[in-house]
Amino acid sequence: MSDSTEGSQVPVVSGVSIFEGATILPAVAPPGTVFSLGWLMAELFDPRRRLSVSVRQPPFDPTVQLPQVPDLTPDPKLVFLAAELTELVKWYPALAGKTAKVSAETDKLKAAVDAQDASVGEGAVAASSGVAQAAAAGAPFSEATLLNAVAELNQAILDEFADDAERLNAYQLGLALSDLTWLPRLAEPGQAISEANKPSVLSGLFSRPQMAAVKTLLNGAGSQLPPSAAAIVGGSLDNWADWLDVHMADITATGADAWSSKAGLVLDALRVQGWVWRSVLIADPEVSMAPSMGAWVQAGSSIARATRMMASAVLRRFWPLVVVLLAALGGLLYLVIANLSGISQVWASLVTVFVLVGGGGVGLGSGVSQSFGGVGYEIWAAAKLDASVWTATWLPALTASAIQRTKLDRLGVAAPQIRKNLDNT
Repeated sequence: MSDSTEGSQVPVVSGVSIFEGATILPAVAPPGTVFSLGWLMAELFDPRRRLSVSVRQPPFDPTVQLPQVPDLTPDPKLVFLAAELTELVKWYPALAGKTAKVSAETDKLKAAVDAQDASVGEGAVAASSGVAQAAAAGAPFSEATLLNAVAELNQAILDEFADDAERLNAYQLGLALSDLTWLPRLAEPGQAISEANKPSVLSGLFSRPQMAAVKTLLNGAGSQLPPSAAAIVGGSLDNWADWLDVHMADITATGADAWSSKAGLVLDALRVQGWVWRSVLIADPEVSMAPSMGAWVQAGSSIARATRMMASAVLRRFWPLVVVLLAALGGLLYLVIANLSGISQVWASLVTVFVLVGGGGVGLGSGVSQSFGGVGYEIWAAAKLDASVWTATWLPALTASAIQRTKLDRLGVAAPQIRKNLDNT
């Protein structure tokens, strides 16, 4: 290379030359990218997951409001998801071929959506007719063809990440958390209750074996997730499992594997919780994970509860030693009082005994203090993590009985604050 071109060499990213005018990407995909890909693939494969997780209050009015992503109707939402898919797979060129099959189908839908948009407003009839004719020139959009293309892309992704355990775990985590959020559902009006519409589905997803499987994926994703995200979501999952264990009878019809009238509130909260977990695992910059005051209060309560349990356990296990020490001290005091005459001698001896005992106590206290000083930082870190977990936990606003509150307190689960005039409980 001549001297005139020195300093203007073509940059190389991941072994690929980036020419002038091209988009320059970092050498490594940001943490959360692969998880986001798994979550997105689950949305593409299941039409129910393309729906909004909440309804605006007041309802979205398209005549005076521009839609946010949750406000999009199913067809525009699918077009948006396809565009998001294209952006994500730019990090993985080997997936471009299978992704093109998905895009080819959604492009047909996009043409139809564009034709509908072009027909809105006065004077747009001619433009609408031209676009509609262009869209109709090829084969129409087919949901079955799309789902087949998504299934093929899923297999290609699994094959691509087969030699990278962290990426494979992060991708499967996206699928698994989406399933946990969306699979439990109520039966549609007029639809018979099937196995997929029963509370046992929810119980199974939060059972101990299934939670172990999800946490294995969380821990195995490693650097593919933002720092501390796996621990925060894992703790939040535990909170949900404990809460459901206490409240399962409230959302299940008596004597049957069927939903009660309160189930809708719980499932709606689970949908919202899923998006909170997603935000944590992709390090969404619009979602702050700074613990709130309420989260710190709950973390402090958890530490106090743990301290109380530790003290109780120590007394239960080592009470004979405590009894022996107290008996020895009592015997020593008895001997002092019984064998000395004169009030001045008694008080002088008692002072000597208490100084010796106190000195030993100070020495023991100093040793204990030094022993526990090293774990002080660990306790603080645990409290901070617990506060972050509660910040990321969205439990249903379901009224609890006194017995249920006691059980939740024993499990270290904070009952959500219920605003009686706002929450429909």
